[in-house]
Amino acid sequence: MKAINETIANAIAENIEGNEGTFSVEVEVNNTLVVVDGSFEIDGYCENDYFNGTGAWVTTYVSVCIDSVEAYDEDGNEVEVVCNLTEIERYAENELAA
Repeated sequence: MKAINETIANAIAENIEGNEGTFSVEVEVNNTLVVVDGSFEIDGYCENDYFNGTGAWVTTYVSVCIDSVEAYDEDGNEVEVVCNLTEIERYAENELAA
């Protein structure tokens, strides 16, 4: 995975934890500010049966969808950024499912 894809995916996975279905992250890559907006769904259950329950959250479903990607140079001008949105979404989903 390219560095920019991994940087964005990690930022999404870290940002999702406290939000309610949407995310907006900003990351800086090579003096370029990248702003990514999107949505997510997470489903699962708390493992707490009487004998074997640990109380841990077990994720059964994760979906991440990137709605927009914008990038700005150090002067604030909008620039084009090359990244693989599908790869970023799948990487973020795998991080959240772990």
